[in-house]
Amino acid sequence: MALPIVKRFLISLDQNKFVGIFVFLVCLGGSVIFALLPDPEKPPTFYRAVGQLAYRVPPPAFTSTGTQLQEQGRAIDRDLLLSPRVLVNTAQKLQFNQEQIVKIRDQDLKITFPGEAEGQKNNSNRSTGTDQPQEILLELTADSQSKAELILETLMKEMVEYSRWLNTSQLRARIEALSVRLNEVQKDLTRAEEKFYRYISTQGSDLLAIQDGSLFTAITSSQQQQREIRLELQGIQGQINSLSKQLDLTPDQAYTSSALSADPIIASIRAQILGTEAQLERLQKDLRPEHPTVAKLRKEQQVNESLLQKRAAEVIGKDGILTDLPSSRIRQQSNLDATRQQLAAQLVTLQTQREGLMKQLESLVTQEQQLRSQYEKFPDKQLQQARLTQAVAFQRGIYENILNALVDAQAAEAETVGSLTVAQPPVAQPIEQVFNRKNRTLILLVGAGLGTLAGLGTILLLAVIDDRLHSPQELREALVSRDILLLGQLPIVRNLEGEEIEPILADANANYLPYYERLRSTLRLVGGGETAKVVIVTSITGGEGKTATAYNLAIAASLAGRRTLLVEGDLRSPSKAEEIGVTPDPNSFREPLLYYGAKSKSIRLAPNIENLSILPSPGPQKQAAAIIESSELQLILKDSRGRFDLVIVDTPSLSSCNDALLLEELADGIILVTRQAITRSSLLSEATDQLTEAEVKILGAVINYVDITPTLNTAEPELPPLIVPPLQEKTETEEVKVEV
Repeated sequence: MALPIVKRFLISLDQNKFVGIFVFLVCLGGSVIFALLPDPEKPPTFYRAVGQLAYRVPPPAFTSTGTQLQEQGRAIDRDLLLSPRVLVNTAQKLQFNQEQIVKIRDQDLKITFPGEAEGQKNNSNRSTGTDQPQEILLELTADSQSKAELILETLMKEMVEYSRWLNTSQLRARIEALSVRLNEVQKDLTRAEEKFYRYISTQGSDLLAIQDGSLFTAITSSQQQQREIRLELQGIQGQINSLSKQLDLTPDQAYTSSALSADPIIASIRAQILGTEAQLERLQKDLRPEHPTVAKLRKEQQVNESLLQKRAAEVIGKDGILTDLPSSRIRQQSNLDATRQQLAAQLVTLQTQREGLMKQLESLVTQEQQLRSQYEKFPDKQLQQARLTQAVAFQRGIYENILNALVDAQAAEAETVGSLTVAQPPVAQPIEQVFNRKNRTLILLVGAGLGTLAGLGTILLLAVIDDRLHSPQELREALVSRDILLLGQLPIVRNLEGEEIEPILADANANYLPYYERLRSTLRLVGGGETAKVVIVTSITGGEGKTATAYNLAIAASLAGRRTLLVEGDLRSPSKAEEIGVTPDPNSFREPLLYYGAKSKSIRLAPNIENLSILPSPGPQKQAAAIIESSELQLILKDSRGRFDLVIVDTPSLSSCNDALLLEELADGIILVTRQAITRSSLLSEATDQLTEAEVKILGAVINYVDITPTLNTAEPELPPLIVPPLQEKTETEEVKVEV
């Protein structure tokens, strides 16, 4: 049995063979070109000038900015030493053109930093340490001794000067940036303080009244006064009732009777009317009604009664209850003795006092309501005050930090010096060069060998960095290592000619359905004889066939006599319900919540598959997560648990979104769909770790798109045995279902 790395190498060789051939041809072509080049002539004598730059020992730094600049100044590399400023100044002083200075930089100059071994690349970035040499070695090759020394000396001086200029410019740029930022932060602080002061000036008295308890005291005092007034009103009402019962008069009637009885004119008119009535009573016994004396007395009586009514109206006016009463009634109400008048006056006084107390009580109730409203607004006002105080403190903290940094940077300006100094001036020595002829055959053989190794190494490197699981065996091992149950392997769907076709098996007589029936039976075994009611089908990444798996599993369950509902929970993709003859509602895309709210209309029966219902997706939707968390969709899933034997929810892949986790609390578990050559080991580990941390129940996983030839008879196809992970002791936390 071949090792796994050998298998992966052979798979990578089949996939990347053209890359390996290309690398081989490049190496071989390079060796051919190098072999065909003519042998070089004997080289002339050259001189190499050698000089050293040392890191300057900085003076003591008393600011943090100065310390930072000193540390940054020791991080020097080749690009910094050969910056455009150094090259331009060197070219101007030596009167070189651009081509000459570029040739010196790329070919003639060699820089060795502290800690670099002989033979390492010159352009590697190095920083010094306390346990290493502190010199930077510079070597320059030229065709004359004086020229080599002059060029290297000029370069070294410019490098030292550039080091000083760089430290100074960095500090000045820092000071300018801090100054600009300080002005902006100061404006923000001023605005925050003004906003806080405006709020305190308008709401401070109310907050102070609540905080020192005066507002609560005022509410309590108002309630106490209301209770006292109500008690007093009860006592006054009792007195009014007692006096009204004694006088047989209401307070308004008592006021009218008291006023009429106290008027002397009314009393005089009453006396005249009584006298006239007495005379009439005596004369009517002897005289006829038509007698002039009787008629005169009757006329006088009518005049007196009219005068009585007018005088009563003048006395009472609109304040009493007198309204066109006959004179007999007026005479009756104005006939109060002194004692009854006193009681009537007392009754009127009590009524007036009662009305005053009622007005006072209404005023106290209104005042209490206003105080309560003010007290109820205290939390909002206090929260607003805390927010404004926090904003002021935050802006003040930023302002103080920037101000301290600016003062520190300004103080560090006096401490700024260059980071380099010349430790050894350049000295030039002649170079001895060896001239050898090329062995062209050996060059070609070496090129072919290096090309073969490079091609095979490239293919092996691609195999190592590719974390895709290329075979069902690798997928099974990956699932077992993560304690995930393998529910089964699902085949590639092909027609009779062997061509791949649509993986959704709308034809009930398809030869591939037994694999999905086996998957459904395995789910019953996993549940201990009871099939999980609601299951979520998802995948690690896209293209693994989770939608086709959900559809085919629902079709297999419905053909087995199970009332099955397929919920298209992938609201980020269009519906595939038309594959089984169900036309989605065209209005569901515009009003998805109304669509899910009408569950009797949204759930459709598959016309050609018995016992299968489908809830088509209204996707693609921009707010998919909000729709999934809506009460309408969750109510459908809760209601479907009782209406159907099996509910299968197709959700997006775990690497694209968390929709499966949003619906997990309504389901009995999750089925992961994987596929060889697409599922990645890193994504599988990340997904399983995410589900484990969320304590999501994983029912198991299936391997999709396996090259299996189905049998054409009715016998059940031979599938690989169920792989059960090793038993582990369950803890209490593993048996508790956590809502995500």
